[in-house]
Amino acid sequence: MQRLGPSIVRRQRLEEWLGRFAAVPVRFLIAPPGFGKTMALLGYLRHRAVNGSYCALAYDAGPEALWGSIARALGVEPKLRSHDDVLRALQSRAPLELALDCEDLPAAAGVAAILRLIDDLPDEVSLLIACRSRAAFNAGRFVSQGTAVLCDAERLAFDADGVRHLAETLGVRFAHADVLRMLDATDGWPQVISGALRKAAEDGVALAQAFEHWRLRRGHLFNEFVAGALAHVAESDADLVLKLMSGSHFADRLQLQALEEQGLFVIHTPSGYRPLRALSRSRLYDRYGRRVQPAMPMQVRCFGWFSAEIDRQPIEWVRRRDAQIFKYVALQPNGGVSRAELAEIFWPRAERHLAAQSLRTACSNIRKAIAQIVGFEQVEAYFRAGDELAIDLDNVIVDVHRFLRHANDGDERYACGDPRAAYAHYRSAARAYRGDLLIGDTHEAWVASHDAELKRRHETLVKRIDELVAAMDDDLTRRRRRPFRGASSA
Repeated sequence: MQRLGPSIVRRQRLEEWLGRFAAVPVRFLIAPPGFGKTMALLGYLRHRAVNGSYCALAYDAGPEALWGSIARALGVEPKLRSHDDVLRALQSRAPLELALDCEDLPAAAGVAAILRLIDDLPDEVSLLIACRSRAAFNAGRFVSQGTAVLCDAERLAFDADGVRHLAETLGVRFAHADVLRMLDATDGWPQVISGALRKAAEDGVALAQAFEHWRLRRGHLFNEFVAGALAHVAESDADLVLKLMSGSHFADRLQLQALEEQGLFVIHTPSGYRPLRALSRSRLYDRYGRRVQPAMPMQVRCFGWFSAEIDRQPIEWVRRRDAQIFKYVALQPNGGVSRAELAEIFWPRAERHLAAQSLRTACSNIRKAIAQIVGFEQVEAYFRAGDELAIDLDNVIVDVHRFLRHANDGDERYACGDPRAAYAHYRSAARAYRGDLLIGDTHEAWVASHDAELKRRHETLVKRIDELVAAMDDDLTRRRRRPFRGASSA
């Protein structure tokens, strides 16, 4: 499989989503070029799939190219020469998750071969199909039938948590408002965001200036990328995209819809179809085309003594139990937990209806406490109480989550033999770890279990940091001792 660069960060929520639908016959990843479809496939296959194979399909691939690519991915000899050969090979390796990554569009006969494969897919074999064009595979039909799920541009786009994590990994300075402005300017387009942040890291630029800095200094490379993506597109469509790119043309709804169906840098939002903002360089609007006042971030500290504050104003909790419930929710990997689990943790011996009433009261108090700072109209930007209680990780920054993400990424880069990237992640994790977990609640069983695991991870990464520093110092010493190999003097 393709080698990943050191600045590539895991998209764990995306991997979890793909894993959740592993039993569905087909998972489509369909979005314009540069939305991280290949990285999503590779990340999922490496970290989640039990038995997964990856094959890339070149532009205009026909049935024979498809069968050959599948044969190489499965290590089949002799080559697969027919649809039936492919089915037998897949069946013999079930359970299997097979990823078909379309670099551009297969030939019409290649698409037909993939569609036939979907129709005849053996039991316990599923496909992950990455492509820019929704129309090419008539993906909507399979989704409507329930035989497929669709991971589209909205799901593949970076969210605020992803931007923050990448900025921390690369050492780019940022404020929360800068994160939201970056998302508005780029629609979360992964290639644009990662490119802007890598360039900012290279040049010591803060996130606030990163997009414009990248556009001015790497815009020509981005233009080449877009032109390359249009190389095999109908001339009229390519011409329309280039006009939209220059900001000199207004396309009607049908034109934009046609471009979106082909994955040509147009997205669908609740307000209709529109070009990606980074394409036309427009800024300062949210993804629905409206100017917004960004929510100030809530900073939650669980290492050491607990604190939660918004704009440097501490949240004053109504009761200790309300704060404990919020802490428990904040510690969950995805920021959400069911009401049943909370009732079992905090009211284990109470009757069900009494526990439910107590939890409703706690939710109301949590909302009141947050509203004291931001007003009730903005509470849901931070905390929601539906079937499950959840915090919005775009606006609630939890130190434990930052620690674990960097520790996990450090472990991955360490295992891949990339000491410098591992060291950068481990150092970011170490900065987030400020002491024992929730010192004021150490008597709670749910705190003790979390704390023990976090201490173990911290001890491991501290040892790794010392090991990596020693290894990098040795490497630097060896390089300094190498003889100079310049031209000899006359």
